[in-house]
This record gives sequence, C-alpha cells and structure tokens, in this order.
Amino acid sequence: MRPDVPNAIVTAIATVLRDTGRDTRPIESGMLLAGDLGLDSLDLAQTIVLLERSLGCDPFRSASTSRSVRTVADLIAIYDSAVAPGAS
Repeated sequence: MRPDVPNAIVTAIATVLRDTGRDTRPIESGMLLAGDLGLDSLDLAQTIVLLERSLGCDPFRSASTSRSVRTVADLIAIYDSAVAPGAS
C-alpha cells in the first residue's frame, strides 16, 4: 500500500468535515463514512473530487469499480489499487 493513499483520504475527509462545519476528530480506517463520520452522498462526491486532485485519479469513473463504499478502509482499498503501479 502506498502511504500517500490513506493520508490523502484522511485529509480529504477531514477537509470536507471542516468545510461543512463538523467535528474533525481522528479518522480511522474502520469508521463508517455515513454512520460514524456523518458523510452523505454530496460529502462523498466532494471527497472524491479532492482525492482526484491529490492522487490524480478517480477510480469511480471506471466501470470496473463496482465495490461498495461504506468505510474509510473501502476508500483506501479502491484508491490504493487505482494508483498502484501499472493500474489503468
């Protein structure tokens, strides 16, 4: 796993939380995006835009990304495989 992926995801989520006036407590990989962090679909879309800027990819544009995204760990896994060397 590239160390920049989890860091970028935590930073993007914290930015969305801060920008929407919510608590920016420590974010852990097992946290539920909706249940624990309170992210809705618009928040997730904003997070994905920030991640595209920082990591240079949007794995959700590809038809091959059909995984469910419920936790921070799910996002980490999807982005880690998308930015891995040789990933398309």
